[in-house]
Amino acid sequence: MSSTEKRASHTSPQAAGQPSLVDPPERAIFEGQSEDLLSDRLARQIRISILRGDNPAGSRLNLDEMKGRYDVSLSPLREALSRLTAEGFVRFEAKRGFRVSEMSGANLGEITTIRRLCEPVAIRESVLHGDDDWEERVAAAAHMLGKRVAAEPSPISAAEWESAHRKFHLAVLSGCGMPMLMHFCSTLMDLQDRYRLQLAKGGAYSRRADGEHLALLDACLTRNAKLAEKLALEHIDRTHQELIAAMSGTPLPVAKPRAGARRRKS
Repeated sequence: MSSTEKRASHTSPQAAGQPSLVDPPERAIFEGQSEDLLSDRLARQIRISILRGDNPAGSRLNLDEMKGRYDVSLSPLREALSRLTAEGFVRFEAKRGFRVSEMSGANLGEITTIRRLCEPVAIRESVLHGDDDWEERVAAAAHMLGKRVAAEPSPISAAEWESAHRKFHLAVLSGCGMPMLMHFCSTLMDLQDRYRLQLAKGGAYSRRADGEHLALLDACLTRNAKLAEKLALEHIDRTHQELIAAMSGTPLPVAKPRAGARRRKS
């Protein structure tokens, strides 16, 4: 790896002084996988940029511009974008290149349906088989989320809440002992957070669900797997319902047509 590419791991995707709205924890490392590939870090940076809406839905991803922005060569950039394509954040069109995936009620519904299938399994296995370290992770994550809830509203505290919120939900799932399931759950959270973050940025969505988080915490620590599954499903459903309601009143940002582009006559 060149010294230029090594610097990419320290390149912040946001402008100086602008807090990141979300900063997902590192993904699970599977057996035989490198722990610190440049393409891993690059995919993480691009994913955060898409989550924040820096790259609008449907917008073309210019590889030459991205090479300069992230200070990397073409090979790790293509690998990162291929990974994001598999996860659903980017789509590839033959002869047209990579584009940011579209956002729609149908897409959000599909994400929610798959979350409803995956997360209850992870929560049930965590509650039934999680060890003392799992309990400590869940309790510590809930404590940090509570501190962020109590903080005065500000751009910085909002960014900290996003990080604490995500870490709490992943901590709850982390005792399942299934790295692949954790990876799927983390990706689905990212895909839904894309909607939530962009709607919240425009002021159309402000749900925090503090009581639901506390109830889920109590179900986990009392080892009530059936209740934890039920609460998780209700939490997912309520979030989906409010996101759909917010989308009906606030259009999501999409890529603007190129200036001067004309539609061909049939």
